[in-house]
Amino acid sequence: MPLLGAGTTTLGREVGEDDSYRLLDRAYELGFRVFDTAEAYGGGNARAYRAKTLGIEDIRETTGLMHSSEIILGRWIRSRGVRGEITLKTKVSSGFTASAIRRSLTASLDRLQTGSADVYYLHSMPAGIPLEEPLSVLTEEQRGGRIGGIGVSNFSLASLELARSIAPGVAYCQNVYNLALPEAEEDVIPYCRRNALCFVAYSPLGAGFLTGKYGARGEQSPAGTRFDVIPGHRDVYFHDSCFDALRRLEQLSAETRIPQHLLALAWVFRHPDIGIVLIGATRPDHLENAIEASRLSLDDGFWSRLDRAPKDH
Repeated sequence: MPLLGAGTTTLGREVGEDDSYRLLDRAYELGFRVFDTAEAYGGGNARAYRAKTLGIEDIRETTGLMHSSEIILGRWIRSRGVRGEITLKTKVSSGFTASAIRRSLTASLDRLQTGSADVYYLHSMPAGIPLEEPLSVLTEEQRGGRIGGIGVSNFSLASLELARSIAPGVAYCQNVYNLALPEAEEDVIPYCRRNALCFVAYSPLGAGFLTGKYGARGEQSPAGTRFDVIPGHRDVYFHDSCFDALRRLEQLSAETRIPQHLLALAWVFRHPDIGIVLIGATRPDHLENAIEASRLSLDDGFWSRLDRAPKDH
């Protein structure tokens, strides 16, 4: 069973500040001790994304504040006095030169009200940016004590292998992994196992896709949901292979009377080579669902009915 971590991308985006504190309190009460954020997570960041990519000028978030996830998380950590009891992870998401990374790290630590991050990731780097400079500065910051572990997020196998050849100290890889998008199990996860990296899975419910809230064929995107706030999710999940996975999940849920969101979570949890699974919640019961799903016990024959049909070679 992997560790459960609290993904905080929703703080200040779908979830207001007061509700965010209640959400974080509940996560801590349930035993979550890994808290994951990024400089790019925020209500203002999401609004800027829509304006840049879709030309939509509006606000659907609880705040227009940039970097609201780090700010709210930092305030919560400080007010609860829990910094020494948690693993705190954040990410640099833009400006991958040495000077820009140092500025980003300083700003993130200031927002988080701490002197160091337990893990610091290179986050969704654009293709074509050389890795030598950013990995060199992360290694220097690790030696200086402002970073505990070095990670990469949303890296392909080729990029991960290159990163490790430059900086063998890269110890974490955080990528999407769920029933609708299981590709990481074909290459990145086995690589992490062979090389003793911690694979961190995010979006185990596919940003809500696997709950069925968007319809059997993506015909709806309720206001305030992640697919509404970040419409780019539709481009990721509204494909035949994903809808096929959703259909298998719905069928088994109906047969077993186990809610499909619990089955989808448990499908991720049962993978032996995943170190941490991040749960991104908008309500406390989303966190409680993860605990309930972790207690499901079903045999391999059952899970094989959920797995994607093998590819022809």
